[in-house]
Amino acid sequence: MIEAHPRFRAPQTLRVPARYCSIPVPPQPVGVPPTPAPDPGRLHALESARIITMAKAPAGAAGDCAARGGELLLISLTDVASSFHPRTLENGRGWEFELARRKFVSISDISYDNPNDPKLSHVGYSWQWEPTILGQLVQFGGPAEGASATFLRDGNGWIVRQPGM
Repeated sequence: MIEAHPRFRAPQTLRVPARYCSIPVPPQPVGVPPTPAPDPGRLHALESARIITMAKAPAGAAGDCAARGGELLLISLTDVASSFHPRTLENGRGWEFELARRKFVSISDISYDNPNDPKLSHVGYSWQWEPTILGQLVQFGGPAEGASATFLRDGNGWIVRQPGM
């Protein structure tokens, strides 16, 4: 029942902007190993996998980004990107890719409001993100996570009131 709930079935997605302001990494103190540049939105991982390309915008187009010390990057999809079925965002603002879907792992406990005539139940369970191929390429995923769903009993059986994620 939990797996059928729309919230459980909703995928984890990644939005990729068509324009991105890259902020430079602050300088490291002498003797401290360099910190890798942050990769919000996993853009560098997508570029490494040849799913997107990033190009510097002309100097005059950088505007607000340049004023903050950053570089405006123009992002475009490669031919490889179509293999991952991106959804175009409104007004050409970018694309959305599916990275993973939830996978039910196990039930850990069940409790009832009244063991003799239950009307309410809390079910402890675990689930995990199951990455798509793109999710695997950008190393998305992790260990199982715990949740607690609430069920109500009506005249037709049990219904999910709250899926607990």
